[in-house]
Amino acid sequence: MSVSECFMNPEAYAAALVATLDRHPDIDGVSINIGLSDDVMLDHKVENGTHRVQTKGGLTWMVPENDIGSIEQCEITDFADPRIGTDEYLMIACLRTLKAIPPKYREKYLINTTVTGPFSQVAFLVGMDAIMIGTIDDEAALLEAIAQRVPFAQNWVDALKELDPGCIWIGEGFASNSLLSSASYRKYVMPFEKRVVDRIHEMGKTSILHICGKLDQSLESLLETGSDGVEIDWQVNVAQAKKRVGRSITLKGNLNTGDLVKQTPDEVYALTRDALQQGKPGGRFILSSGCCLGRDTPPGNVDAMARACEDFGSYC
Repeated sequence: MSVSECFMNPEAYAAALVATLDRHPDIDGVSINIGLSDDVMLDHKVENGTHRVQTKGGLTWMVPENDIGSIEQCEITDFADPRIGTDEYLMIACLRTLKAIPPKYREKYLINTTVTGPFSQVAFLVGMDAIMIGTIDDEAALLEAIAQRVPFAQNWVDALKELDPGCIWIGEGFASNSLLSSASYRKYVMPFEKRVVDRIHEMGKTSILHICGKLDQSLESLLETGSDGVEIDWQVNVAQAKKRVGRSITLKGNLNTGDLVKQTPDEVYALTRDALQQGKPGGRFILSSGCCLGRDTPPGNVDAMARACEDFGSYC
């Protein structure tokens, strides 16, 4: 099946994750990221292999042949648009994906299931340019828009409860220090993430924050969310992060997904070994890629990661 089919069909996505676990039985689990489902599609056209999908939330997604999709156009241009407070456009695909994974896999492996955070939900709906301008010109309206998306994230958590995910991954890719200062993170992201983390803990589950790119300016601030873990991207120095926050939060990461596509298995093995040597001291470290694996990642490189973890990952 194609990557584009998996992005637009939750059951196909689940089948691909199962095939991944069958191919790599030595890994400990997989993550469910966002995708689309026919429940939220309003229009779907295909031209020269490229899909253009209109969904709730006034979004047009461009999904290339055999690749994941991205937002091509946002209809919403005003933080006061009522659709910010009404339209659910991501949750159902995630729920259907998790539900379609057979119980025996959910029992054996950690299925790390996404909930898109309130800030990133607004960023999807209006675009990051509008967010950045809003932090300067319309702070109150931006904060209200983000607050309106908190119940959507909390309802997403509640809906996952009956499916009993291994842990819940709060996706806040747009909250990176590559885009936001530490002060902006504290104002527009952290307080709203905390409310989602609290809901996850109320149901007795573990939470992991995911923030793409740089995070050095906000490491201490994210502790205030109360999250159990944070998935750090390759731009974050693991050893330094361990010194700063490693006793208070579990770090997950942070192999460069570009390296995992381009390097040889022997090189990936060495990179994994080095990451473990930086992350293991003091405990609270999970070795993984820093973000989602690229489409063209060679299976042999995933095997090399798993082999290095077997050889160097024990705390005993």
